Amino acid sequence: MSAEAAFQSGLLEHLRSDPGVTAQLEARIFDQPRSGVRYPFLYLGRAESEAVDASETQLIEMRQTLLIRGRRDDSETIKKALGAIREALDASPLRLEAPYTPIHPRLVYADLFSTSDSRIVQGLARVRAMVQITS
Repeated sequence: MSAEAAFQSGLLEHLRSDPGVTAQLEARIFDQPRSGVRYPFLYLGRAESEAVDASETQLIEMRQTLLIRGRRDDSETIKKALGAIREALDASPLRLEAPYTPIHPRLVYADLFSTSDSRIVQGLARVRAMVQITS
């Protein structure tokens, strides 16, 4: 498994197991957008990775965007979900499949905005972490 896939998988599992996040989104946490799912729901957006190796250490900087889609009247729930994501990353360690170890995963940006469809709003969260490849 690649570092990118391990990070995405570990992040989704972490959010799915967090009571604060599931209190807002229930089980509607997906890797890709789904049709026919009740709003609001979270799915993975853009992912970026960049090698930032240090002396005798393999490191990859990971940046993962999480998107939360909802109806206009879901705005407060989405705001609470964004806060819950921040708390989930701060409160308990993120675990990845070996040989990957996350270093300081955190929410670095959060936003809530309208879409071109005036009935829909979208929350956006960017998670950043360093991932160490251990042998």
